[in-house]
Amino acid sequence: MGFKEENVNNLRHILATKYRCMLNNALVAGIFLAFLLVGLACRRKVQPPEDASVWKKVHLDFKRLDADGLSGPPGGKVAVNYEFCIPAQEKNWKEVQKIDPSARKQGGSQGRIGCRDDQWLVIGSTHQPRYQRVLYELAALTCVERIEETFWE
Repeated sequence: MGFKEENVNNLRHILATKYRCMLNNALVAGIFLAFLLVGLACRRKVQPPEDASVWKKVHLDFKRLDADGLSGPPGGKVAVNYEFCIPAQEKNWKEVQKIDPSARKQGGSQGRIGCRDDQWLVIGSTHQPRYQRVLYELAALTCVERIEETFWE
């Protein structure tokens, strides 16, 4: 093997090594990028700090409720319903529905809370995931004046 062939072989070896390094770096970068994207996709939405005054609009006895939003003795637990009024406009109702999947609109009824003619009565249930957060977010709506426990007759 002559001097020229040896240099060509060395050059081929060097280029092959660099090519493998490039592929390895691209693979590592791809894996890193995939993990980064998955991490961003799974990131929890940061909740703003709570305004303690919002809780003054909620009139429920949380001491009676367990972690599942139920009240009563073991073997006889029941959900607690709550009610509030919203202005009789679809935009308000849609906002409530985004927050509270248990909410049911009772148009034409005043409820115990005393909704006016230009308001809709809304009834929800504590038996749902994150019920306390749901109540907080409902109370934080400017269109909600107060939230009271519903007493069925």
